[in-house]
Amino acid sequence: MIGAALLAWVAWGVVRPGAGFERLEAAWVCLLGSGVTAMMLLRPPARGPVTASGLVAVAITALMAVLAAAAARVGFDEVRFLAERHYGQQARLVMQAMTAAIAVAPGSTSPALDAFHATADTVVEMVGQLLPGLVLLQSVAALAAAWALYRLLAQHPEGDPLPPLREFRFNDHLVWGIVLALAALVLPFGAGWLRPLGANLATFFGGLYVARGLGILLTLGSAAGVGGAFAAVLGVMAAVFLLPLVLFSTLALGVTDTWIDWRRLAAKAKQG
Repeated sequence: MIGAALLAWVAWGVVRPGAGFERLEAAWVCLLGSGVTAMMLLRPPARGPVTASGLVAVAITALMAVLAAAAARVGFDEVRFLAERHYGQQARLVMQAMTAAIAVAPGSTSPALDAFHATADTVVEMVGQLLPGLVLLQSVAALAAAWALYRLLAQHPEGDPLPPLREFRFNDHLVWGIVLALAALVLPFGAGWLRPLGANLATFFGGLYVARGLGILLTLGSAAGVGGAFAAVLGVMAAVFLLPLVLFSTLALGVTDTWIDWRRLAAKAKQG
């Protein structure tokens, strides 16, 4: 009953008059709920790994979203415009709050505020361009959180619990998503639609492989005797000061795990 009420509330957000981006958000939630329902009918949780089931649900949702957008004649440029307008408004509200907090005189400038404004404009533009890929990643995370909550609240839950991050893996055939993303980004033709598609594919599949690489990194650190609070502090410092290097390293670990299986090598080294 609670789930039906929530779905009805979200559905009302799709059909009611209002800002375009909020209707897009509500429509995606409805599609995601339909994708999860379809996945559970095709393969109940007790019949397969929960990670694979979540990825299948997100894939079904993405397919339905593409078909719905084509039927409604909603293009990528319109979605990007709505996203940039929405997040641009949020950034302006933050700018106003920061201006009031540091009491900048009217007509004067602040180097910190100018730098923040430039960064916010860049982030808003990037979010607008990569919104589909980011939404897919957020959906995977939301389904993981929902499954963990279900396992916590249900008296007799079905299916397996979420694997810990160090055991996070998925079908190795998903490496073709990285291949397709790179091909779409480097091909000399189709720049009008192919490169945005490649950028969003790279965002989604790259995020998955970064998470897989983080799990491998935790396993390698444990095999080397690095763990606990020291490893946490080291990870935070690396993320703050060496974020591009950390992202590239974890991505490389995740992708190459397709052929090397780093965790199996670490287990053999620890036993030997």
